[in-house]
Amino acid sequence: MAERTSRSLAASAVSTLSAQSCITPTASAEELHRQLPGVALAFFEMITSEPLCGAGLVSPRGKILYMNDQSARHIAGEDARASEMVGRSLGEFFPPVMMEQRLEVFRRVQEGGRPVLVRTLWNGRQLTTWFRRVEMRPDRVGPTLVFALSRYLAGDLRSLFPPEAVELIETSVVRLGPLDCLSPQELRVMALVGAGLSVREAAHALFRAEKTIESHCTAIRHKLGLHDRVEVVRVAQRAGLTLQDAERPRV
Repeated sequence: MAERTSRSLAASAVSTLSAQSCITPTASAEELHRQLPGVALAFFEMITSEPLCGAGLVSPRGKILYMNDQSARHIAGEDARASEMVGRSLGEFFPPVMMEQRLEVFRRVQEGGRPVLVRTLWNGRQLTTWFRRVEMRPDRVGPTLVFALSRYLAGDLRSLFPPEAVELIETSVVRLGPLDCLSPQELRVMALVGAGLSVREAAHALFRAEKTIESHCTAIRHKLGLHDRVEVVRVAQRAGLTLQDAERPRV
């Protein structure tokens, strides 16, 4: 009885709120925007003020038309400010090979219309960026821009974003930051340790002796100033480190 009463009160509250606001409940963003045009601005202001979320708007050729400070920090480091980057090209902050890949992503987003998720190991952390096409004039065919939404995410993105659910592209180069002191083999070991493998399992995966893997683990801790395996795992997961990252060119 109490549960039925609670559900009845909740339904009544929703009904009253809907009647007062003249909004029909919906799970469609497009329908919500149709009913409440101002909601887009409210969401945009909320996203751009969220301290962990980078937001930017760029032209198809990579000119920065808007970005918040967090997006500037994601791209150019902790001291970067949006006011210093707006109006400039992304090519001033990315190496040429990476800029070429970004422009290709922009082209695919514009032609396909489907959002694309790009994963970049940048300054030692795993940076994920959603790219989505934005129509300059929704009411007519014309030029489009690209909206970017970036966040640092730890762990294996494949478990969060399965390939059937989203198009995930990995940048072919890495900027390792504090991890740049590690050799390719040490990065491989760190990636496997970060994925939860034991020394024995890592040795089997890399066709090496357990003593060799233990030696690499010691070198990793020494070079990075880490105290134990727990800290190694934390740093590896923060970078989303994979075996493929060890093979990518460093920039």
